[in-house]
Amino acid sequence: MRRAWLAFAATLVLVLPARIYTVLRYLDPRSGFYTDGGGTVGAVSAALALGILLTAFYGWRDSAARAGGEPVRAVAAAAFGALAGIFVLVQSVVGIGSAPAAEGLVFFRIFSVAGIFAGAVLVATAYDLATGGRVIGGHPLLALVPPVWGCLFLVLLFITYSAVVNQVENVYHTCTVVFLLLFLFTQAKLFTGIESAKSGKMIVVVGLPAALLALSTGVPSCVQFFSEGRTPGAVPIGLHLANIVLAFYIVAFLRALERSPLRPAETRPRPDPSPDRGEREASAGTGNRPPETDDPLAACAGSLRDAFCSEKKFVDRTKSPFYPEADPGEREDRLKY
Repeated sequence: MRRAWLAFAATLVLVLPARIYTVLRYLDPRSGFYTDGGGTVGAVSAALALGILLTAFYGWRDSAARAGGEPVRAVAAAAFGALAGIFVLVQSVVGIGSAPAAEGLVFFRIFSVAGIFAGAVLVATAYDLATGGRVIGGHPLLALVPPVWGCLFLVLLFITYSAVVNQVENVYHTCTVVFLLLFLFTQAKLFTGIESAKSGKMIVVVGLPAALLALSTGVPSCVQFFSEGRTPGAVPIGLHLANIVLAFYIVAFLRALERSPLRPAETRPRPDPSPDRGEREASAGTGNRPPETDDPLAACAGSLRDAFCSEKKFVDRTKSPFYPEADPGEREDRLKY
């Protein structure tokens, strides 16, 4: 994972100052277009795309498949998660009574109501990370609330930006929401133990790019808001602040997940198919092996009984009481017949 973190840090150090400079120097806050002809913005965007590709590649290559469904304790991630949940809650409550665009008024209020529940789940997730509990992991429907909120956020951007001429900032906002949605969905699967081996690697692949995009989009937008009084695009300043805090939450969570003592998915113990197998093994005093015996047939029967939880056994062949054995002459006549 060292190369993935190096690619993440190098991209952030190079791109973030360049993004702040281009937004303050070339972006017209009223029209949302850049006045440099697109040269500087194109170079910065290409560098960001290359950094995202390198981070995702090394994240997939170097990360280990992990067994999900187990509690993770991370105080820093809990603090940033709780702060992000509070930002989402406050922005959602404010957004219920307002909308940035008339054509998306009803859907924006639906999105805001869903944000209240998403913020509450983020706070509950932070509580789990602080205490090492599994409140969210034990309730898959609750774990899906933030991804559903992210889906509504993405649909809202499509509705809002469909009537606007294509702008670079709109692309940045859409890509940021897409990667944040992928991270929240992968984290929900990891918490609940669904596809744990794949989710343990995918959360790094989508998490680090999501943090890169959230910082590269949110920080310049906040700088422009506090200097010019408005932000480019339709994303409110409260959600930009929430995205910045979510980026720190993602970084802290991935660092805690990397250092956590979770077992790899390949070594996760398989469930015992027999509830009383341990009692039989304890009484036999042989651990996981069947009791040793000189009779190979008895040893085979014992292995089958332990593997398939069956009480069937082999017996010696005896004379049937229902079919008495006939004399040799009668057997020859039957065979001829």
